[in-house]
Amino acid sequence: MKSSIPHVFRAVLLPNLCVAIGVYLAAWGSSLLFRNGGEAISTVWPTGGIALAAVLLLGFKVLPGVFIPLCVSSVTAGNPLLFSLLGPAGVGLGVWLGASLLIRFRFDTAMSSTRDILMLAGVGSIFPMGIAGLWISLSLLAAGLIGVTQLLPVAGIYWTANAAGVLISAPVVLLMASRRVFLSIPEVKAFLICVIQVGLVAVTSWVAFSGVGSSLVSFEGLAYLPFPFVVWAALSGGLPSASISVVVVVLTAAGFTSRELGPFSSDVALETFWQSEVFIAIIASTGLLIGAGSDAQRREKRLLAEASTREAELERLKAQVNPHFLFNCLTAIQSLVRTDGRAAEEGLSALSSLLRKSLDVAKEPLIPLGEELGIIRDALRLQKMRFEEGLEWSIRSAPEAETFRVPPMLLQPLVENAVKHGVCDGFGQIDLEANVHDGELVVTVRNTAPAICDPAKWNESVGLASVRARIASSCPKGSILEFSRTSDGTIQALARIKPMLGTHS
Repeated sequence: MKSSIPHVFRAVLLPNLCVAIGVYLAAWGSSLLFRNGGEAISTVWPTGGIALAAVLLLGFKVLPGVFIPLCVSSVTAGNPLLFSLLGPAGVGLGVWLGASLLIRFRFDTAMSSTRDILMLAGVGSIFPMGIAGLWISLSLLAAGLIGVTQLLPVAGIYWTANAAGVLISAPVVLLMASRRVFLSIPEVKAFLICVIQVGLVAVTSWVAFSGVGSSLVSFEGLAYLPFPFVVWAALSGGLPSASISVVVVVLTAAGFTSRELGPFSSDVALETFWQSEVFIAIIASTGLLIGAGSDAQRREKRLLAEASTREAELERLKAQVNPHFLFNCLTAIQSLVRTDGRAAEEGLSALSSLLRKSLDVAKEPLIPLGEELGIIRDALRLQKMRFEEGLEWSIRSAPEAETFRVPPMLLQPLVENAVKHGVCDGFGQIDLEANVHDGELVVTVRNTAPAICDPAKWNESVGLASVRARIASSCPKGSILEFSRTSDGTIQALARIKPMLGTHS
């Protein structure tokens, strides 16, 4: 029991306490910033967005941390107890519904694509907060705070204010959790540019909504003075800069508008409210979508550059392996020239065929293992001509292994190494076996070797180093190459290759 209490505190109570503090501070700060004597209608209510982000990050166990502080803030604001219970329950319902739908549709909390932004706006914001807005409006009706005729207009106000709050606050919280908001120290230039952009957004927002700009020009279009700077931040800084810029603009606009300042202020409160909501929707959706698209474009360029570098490295490795392979074959034929001219002639013919096959498969990024085993068999036949009865070899492969796709000439150096170290005093045995276990290709190459032969000494020869490098760069993560001495005194090379993306064995 004693050990379970700290676990419950860390797993449940502490997360709820942290969320409750965050939600309460957001509700209290919003009341100060967006209200004018308690009478003005708030155009944005960020508590729903903070709560939604918290549930997505920590799970549904923190819903009490959303409900309780909203109840407390409502009671302290002087609202009836019935509404102070039902109203926060409506917000909790909207958060639960939004988080459930986002999880169901595999929303990425790192928001790595424009799809995630659209899902957050629609599935996580507009739809569930519409349900929450209707619930809260019905709660006001039940508490006797509004009449029936006010039901739908009030529901619309709560709907859009909470939806706007989700759209501007949830991205910042989620990006902070994924450590994408804070730039690393080496990126000093990028950090300074971001600071300049956000500063310009803040200045232009203040000019547009504080009333200072009205002395220069007086019309609603003044509100969009920060818009070009938000777009600039989104294009150059991606989603992190875009989300911060959107928060600055929206908070500035909502704060001054609630005090009847700025281009949206008018004598009709609902007209001011809806003009502000349209502005928030345009600024937030445009900035976040451009930011996400800019991030995706940069990722694509980075992946293309990495792919180009990897392709160049693979070509370099192939250039190492192919001459090495050719040298070994020519050495085998050279040994026959002086002893058996006919066998040397047959060897040259076999080498010609072998080179043609190797050049053909080298053009493809992946080939069936069966094709590579065919080349290995031809190469071993050449070596057999050289050593005659002194070399024995065998290749066994399961049917599913034959169709497993691998980079061309990947395993050939293993066989060459086995011949080099496995034939002692003109005698040796080479055995290759290929199978598929648990979806991955397992190839073992065994060769006889004297007791003094240490695999560690030739582990990083040109051919084997190339195999290791190619496995690391062109095979899925988890593919390995290992060398060991078995109990019967043979040396074993073991290659485990994970299935390539988009292929199957």
